[in-house]
Amino acid sequence: MKEAVPNYYYKFTCIGDRCKHNCCIGWEIDIDEETMQLYNSLTTDLGERIRKNIEGDVPHFILRADDRCPFLTDKGLCELICECGEEMLCDICALHPRFRNFYSDFIETGLGLCCEEAARIILSETEPFALIVPNSISFSEEEKVFFAKRQAIFSVLQDREKTVGERFASLAEAFGFSFRFSLKKLCTAYLTLERLDERWTTTLHHLQDFSFDGTIFENRDFQILFEQLSVYFIFRHLADALWDEDYGLRVQFALMSCYLIGALFSCYLEKQGDIDFETMVELVRIYSSEVEYSEENMETLLTLDYRTIQ
Repeated sequence: MKEAVPNYYYKFTCIGDRCKHNCCIGWEIDIDEETMQLYNSLTTDLGERIRKNIEGDVPHFILRADDRCPFLTDKGLCELICECGEEMLCDICALHPRFRNFYSDFIETGLGLCCEEAARIILSETEPFALIVPNSISFSEEEKVFFAKRQAIFSVLQDREKTVGERFASLAEAFGFSFRFSLKKLCTAYLTLERLDERWTTTLHHLQDFSFDGTIFENRDFQILFEQLSVYFIFRHLADALWDEDYGLRVQFALMSCYLIGALFSCYLEKQGDIDFETMVELVRIYSSEVEYSEENMETLLTLDYRTIQ
């Protein structure tokens, strides 16, 4: 199928053993049916070892006691790739950190922020987000409406004549809410979600009592970063509005996410006096991994009543 990708997409390459947060640690890795058939067909010693490290009605790799994939080497590399090449990977491993939006004639493929290298690329990109679109794609009537609405949202978020604070306020108003949240209530809502890393729990507890004034959204040093961040959330999560037409809750999620991340940056700035790019990447990465990769968490946040977090 034809594929459309962001203008920064081809900058991404897995950094392997240089990654501080290896995606082969702490994640349950389900194995798709086709790859499972491949593993079952292998008559080599490696094939036998692969099968011994798989369990479950939905087949998945049995993580070691330290939560590492059994085929992650001490050097942080994938043994299956090293020995047999990338064709040995299951779909989840081959696709990560990419995500896909499916349409009638093509797919959109993006990079997810839970990967530190993808986050570096997205947050450091200075050119406005744009899609590299294949020739001769067609749209259904419903898709024409959807893409027109999405482009209108992108246009608001990418209006560099205004600060991102002004853009966020304008977009929120267009969808019937205000870009003003109670940080304490917002943190309380996030603390009800499933959490993977206790550092995230600690961070949210500390953030509850932080006095956040939102001025970071007027700070010139953070303008393009928050623009790229907000556009990413819209690009990734608005697609389902094509089916249920609930644009407002997904716009709310995008702006709510930016607000909380802005508070994280500001809290760090107040305590440390400065915040470097790698720290911002890490804060965004942990937000994404804790929120975007849990269907239950996303369902909760996408149905959150704005009035409960004012």
